[in-house]
Amino acid sequence: MDAEKTVREHYSGDDLEERVLGALRDADVDVDHLTAEDLSGLDQLHAGGVASTEHLLEVLGVTADTRVLDVGAGIGGPARLAAARTGCRVTGIDLSPDFVATARSITERVGLTDRVTFDVGSATDMPYDDGAFDRAMMNHVGMNIEAKDRVFAEVRRVLAPGGSFAVYEQMRVGDGALTYPLPWAEDESSSFVETRERYAELLTAAGFRVELDEDRTAEAAGPPAPGALTPAPVFGAGFVERIGNNIAATMAGILAPVLMVARAS
Repeated sequence: MDAEKTVREHYSGDDLEERVLGALRDADVDVDHLTAEDLSGLDQLHAGGVASTEHLLEVLGVTADTRVLDVGAGIGGPARLAAARTGCRVTGIDLSPDFVATARSITERVGLTDRVTFDVGSATDMPYDDGAFDRAMMNHVGMNIEAKDRVFAEVRRVLAPGGSFAVYEQMRVGDGALTYPLPWAEDESSSFVETRERYAELLTAAGFRVELDEDRTAEAAGPPAPGALTPAPVFGAGFVERIGNNIAATMAGILAPVLMVARAS
């Protein structure tokens, strides 16, 4: 089985939207009058949740006039937050049809379809024109992508000259074996964790200049507040084990959530 098919199946689920809505109802959220803010950490499928997305948007300098590409958009959390907070327009692309269907439905519920759209597709071959975007972001996606060089080349192609690309990933920062399952993979067949040095090399080779390289472990550490919404309904059964293995690798100095921002040269 090829890696993209494995990844697509990993993030599949016909009942995904209902799991999300059920978790919101359990938290006493009125799903018939939903806002992007109501989703809290449930739709932010990366370390640090909303706070990490806010920081990424700040360092990217996103404004109402910015055209943003969200690579590996998941169920659309960062894209919706960007649009709701800044008024920008966001296009998200994701390999999983189930994620995209859920992202579209939730975006309609929160009234952001005029500013946020989603497409099913591979980040290695995107259906967008050259220079179509001013900014791009990728949140905890590269761990599932072996051909990062192709993704970075595609992002460089669709970014306007001088555009910025934020890459927020679980990167290898030390030696040691990873224990599976992890949030992004059942086993090593679809897990392609790389060092921050390798990310920098690949970004540079694709025509970017790395301007920020930031370890976000301290900021993203710690359990959620009691009763807080988390991505658990999205990841489904086994989430506690998966995130536990991720945290253990971080505490052992093997993995770290690292944010890089690179400018198209």
